[in-house]
Amino acid sequence: MIDFNLNSLLIIFISISIGFVMAFWRFKGKIASLKSLAFSDDLGIYNHRELKRKLKSLIKNPSINSLVFILIDIDRFKNYNDHYGYDKADVILQEFVNITKGFIRKSDMFFRYKNGDEFVLIFTNIGIDEAKEVGNRLRRVIAYHQFKIDNQQINLTISMGITSSYKNDSPDNIRKRAEVALQEAKQSKNTVVLIEK
Repeated sequence: MIDFNLNSLLIIFISISIGFVMAFWRFKGKIASLKSLAFSDDLGIYNHRELKRKLKSLIKNPSINSLVFILIDIDRFKNYNDHYGYDKADVILQEFVNITKGFIRKSDMFFRYKNGDEFVLIFTNIGIDEAKEVGNRLRRVIAYHQFKIDNQQINLTISMGITSSYKNDSPDNIRKRAEVALQEAKQSKNTVVLIEK
């Protein structure tokens, strides 16, 4: 028979307790990481799932006076993927995201749209004409920025489709209008097209 004294039991109890505490903190960190993945993307912005959730919530929010939805496409980005490879082209995406995040207000929301090279900005409490001007300024900033891959300068341009919400609008209708506007903008490239209703 094994003889346990009080000191041995105390040491076993403390060891087990420390093990549980360490496991809890590791597990808690993993949960936080998984929660972050649920609504954000590897570029450090909201993902498409979160876009759907937030857009639905925003259009129902009575304190939001106006909502502008801007769909952005990086022109000819497939060429960069094909020429440089996905890993190097992702460096351009990250730089684009960083520039855009620094350009917008803290209250504005930035999302990846269905992955790839399309993105969404949502501005609240701003008029559509003012949002179009902000979009044009961002478009010029991106066009004049010197992106680089392997010490080669890359000239990037973006196209944008802009729409706003109106009373009793739906998230699907807002997205569809922005997609139509973006398709029109992509015909010319490096341009902004506005569709109000």
